Amino acid sequence: MPDTVIKVENISKEYHLGTISHGTLYRDLQSWSAKLLGKEDPNSKIGSDGNGVQEGSFKALDNVSFEVKQGDVLGIIGRNGAGKSTLLKIISQVTAPSSGQIKIKGRVASLLEVGTGFVD
Repeated sequence: MPDTVIKVENISKEYHLGTISHGTLYRDLQSWSAKLLGKEDPNSKIGSDGNGVQEGSFKALDNVSFEVKQGDVLGIIGRNGAGKSTLLKIISQVTAPSSGQIKIKGRVASLLEVGTGFVD
């Protein structure tokens, strides 16, 4: 019976929109205090709605689980925005999941290039 080499358990990844920092603590505090006081963000881009970025969140992955046994071949397919790259980034530990866990036996080498593919 082959060993399990990758076990993905209940992986979810949620991205929060509007929480990107301005690069410095001073500007982050300026934006935070303006929002708290109900004033326009002094660091927002010209022509924006004052918040700089749309508020909210979305789940790129929601409760994904699977196992890969030694010797298995796995293909990940799906539409644009389905979470394929996000899943591969989590497996290769480039980004952390919001919830769930991954168990890996051995080493994972990341070979992820967005924009490559095949045409049938």
